[in-house]
Parts: sequence; C-alpha cells; structure tokens
Amino acid sequence: MTAAEKGPQRTCIACRQAGDKKQFVRYVVAPDGKVLVDYRQRLPGRGAYTCISRECLLAAVTKNGFQRSFKGRCSKVDSVDLLDQLVTAVEQRIINLIGMSRKSKQCISGSNAVIDSLKKESSLALIVMANDISITITRKIEALALKKKIYTAHLSDKQKIGQMLGKDERSVMAVQPGLLADSLLTELHVYRRLVREN
Repeated sequence: MTAAEKGPQRTCIACRQAGDKKQFVRYVVAPDGKVLVDYRQRLPGRGAYTCISRECLLAAVTKNGFQRSFKGRCSKVDSVDLLDQLVTAVEQRIINLIGMSRKSKQCISGSNAVIDSLKKESSLALIVMANDISITITRKIEALALKKKIYTAHLSDKQKIGQMLGKDERSVMAVQPGLLADSLLTELHVYRRLVREN
C-alpha cells in the first residue's frame, strides 16, 4: 500500500515517528503567535504534529520543535498550557460523543439500568462511571463488566455526566456497540493515557 492510499503522512516534531496524520495531535499558530491545539485537525494554517502523548508534547517544547516547525512565528510555548489545551480538547470530544450516543439512543444511563443490562444478554461496548460513584456500585459494575469483557472508564462527576446526557445526576452510563462506541472508546483510551501520564 502506498502512502497516497494510506492517507496523508505526518511526522512527530519530538520523536520523529511518522504515520497517518490521524495518529497525531495537530498544532497551529494563532494570529497573536500563541500555539494552539487543533485536536480535530480543522483549523487553517500550517500545522505541526506530535504523537498523542505528554512525553512527546513536552519534548517538542524542550527541543524548540514548535519554533522550528513554525519558522519562529510563534511565541514561547508553555508546556503546561498546551497540555491543558490537549486534555480539554479530548474531554470535549468525549462529551460530544456521549451527547451523540444519547441523541441516537445508543446509550443507557443510571446504575440500576446498567446493572440490569449487564445481568441480561444485552450487548454493551463500554461503561463510563463518574469519579464520585459509590465504591459498592463501582465494584458491582466492574465485576459484571469484567465477566463480559466490557471496557470501563471513570470520567468527571455525576452532575457532568447527567448534563452530557440531558438528565439529572447520573453515576454511570453505557454505550451499545457500533461506530460511535468505537470512537468513544478511542478517545477514552487517549484521555486515560494523558491523565495517567500527567
């Protein structure tokens, strides 16, 4: 398969790994010279890329990779700010995907509904639990999910998960298998990796 068949190729400005541009985070320079995360890769202008990792982002800042890529047209890059931008962008993508799963009726929410679904033969792709969910419910859901080999993640709090679903507080939600669940699973993996590295 040629590079043209695979899609546009990019190289990380920190570790020099090359690959499909979807595997990287894109950065652009704002009119004021500030480097911005372009997570959805839609902003206009010249882009610079790093792997989706804290390590490569920090190395790019340390090695002046952004100044080289943008030919000195960017202001001094703050690694903490850039990492915060990246985590926020991933969180926003997760929120959007959860909202889409609600609108397309591909999710269920509430601890009782999720536990009942796990006990039945219904299929679930992943489960998202609030960080402030009770330990008892967490253990029960994780044990049932483990038996069925369903991915579980912790994110945000009950109030925010409820807002994402257009409801009152929700401690847990689950998404049915499909392309939407696959995208959400990918973003949850990215989020977990960034937050753990941080």
